[in-house]
Amino acid sequence: MIGRKNSLTFLTISAAMFAGQNLAHSADLTSEFDTKHKACLERIADDPELAYEEAMIWKAEGGGRRARHCEAMSLFALDQTEEAAFRLSKLAKSPDGGTPQMRADFYAESANFWLLAAEPKEAYAASSQGLELVESHIDLRIARARAYAALGHYDYAETDLTSVLVFDKNHAGALRYRADARRHLGKLDAAKMDVETSLRIDPTIVETALLRGEINEALRQEKAAN
Repeated sequence: MIGRKNSLTFLTISAAMFAGQNLAHSADLTSEFDTKHKACLERIADDPELAYEEAMIWKAEGGGRRARHCEAMSLFALDQTEEAAFRLSKLAKSPDGGTPQMRADFYAESANFWLLAAEPKEAYAASSQGLELVESHIDLRIARARAYAALGHYDYAETDLTSVLVFDKNHAGALRYRADARRHLGKLDAAKMDVETSLRIDPTIVETALLRGEINEALRQEKAAN
């Protein structure tokens, strides 16, 4: 029995050492891939065509989700916004899409690209799928609110943006978008409060200042009508 116990101990130690070596190797590969991914994304700013070509080569060599992500972002830089959005959603659904947070981030990028492509239904689908993974994802909830607004569902947009402000009460963007939704819903006093708060938090956003002007004009007209 003593000999068997010693053999089992040796096997256990050997297995642990092997596992540790594998984990270290995986960590090295992850670090290497992350570095290459960062370099690929940075190259997009200088030469998106080259970045796209290199991403395709890397993908063929086994670059996985990072290569496919850089490929999609390169396509966006090349003004192929819809294709980039489609590929990001596909990446989020793929077996190697990563953790729920990673997948949610891919969906967020996809949703925002769909919005830029004036495809709010696709943006709604991508953001909703992402929120099934990470309910508290602020960018996804804002993207879905914007999709709702583009589709004329300002009440749903207001609800999503209120949820964002539960997670981050000082989110200037969420306050601006909710102010606009409330303006469309005729909630002008509430819209005024939101837009003023947004401007106090971040007075540099031109769109917020323009929205304040529109809300003030709507309030002036409402007062004149009464």
